Amino acid sequence: MSNRKVDQEFFRFGKTLTTNLENDFRKLLKSYSDDEVKSAEISSLVISKYSEKHRFYHDLSHVSALLMIAESFREKISDHDSVCLAIWFHDVIYQPKNSDNEIESAKLAVIKLTELNFPKSVLEKVERMILATQKHDASGMDQDGKLFLDFDLSILGTKEEIYKKYARAIKQEYSFVPDAVYRYRRKIILRRFLLNGNIYYTDEVRALFEEQARLNIENEIKELS
Repeated sequence: MSNRKVDQEFFRFGKTLTTNLENDFRKLLKSYSDDEVKSAEISSLVISKYSEKHRFYHDLSHVSALLMIAESFREKISDHDSVCLAIWFHDVIYQPKNSDNEIESAKLAVIKLTELNFPKSVLEKVERMILATQKHDASGMDQDGKLFLDFDLSILGTKEEIYKKYARAIKQEYSFVPDAVYRYRRKIILRRFLLNGNIYYTDEVRALFEEQARLNIENEIKELS
């Protein structure tokens, strides 16, 4: 998969995308449960959460992009369904003013998937992957978990034009933060990525995005300064 294909997926949003995503999500849920009514309720809830007005980046286009990347890496993933479920639920609760979004997203995932009688092993894996996004720490994660975390940061390695849209979208989500404070905190977050040995945990994703991600981050830090 090329960076260009990923670039094309981010910030692609519209009624057709929403319908297609919801249909795919229902199909995934129904593959584990014959309760069509409950599957429809859960998919509608999740879609509505990602369609909230305060979301400028953490929306359905973000979900769509990660699902596309996961599909392109299908042969590298041992439990594709669990990775897709983690993608669907990892930002389902997103309030920029709160610090427990990942915890609440994981809780909701477990509650809703339990209603559909998903296997305990799937619940635990999905919960573990979502919670790992809080600090993007892959400690104790299997290969699927590491790939999932890398997919979530794939936006960092997109071409400059898409990255700048992402940076603007994040700033919009934090519009309640004074500009000087935002710039200061954002630079701290970005510098942490550069201080790590590698931004990405897996060789496959690193080969695609690492070089461009570092360049994008360095450029944003300069602009923030």
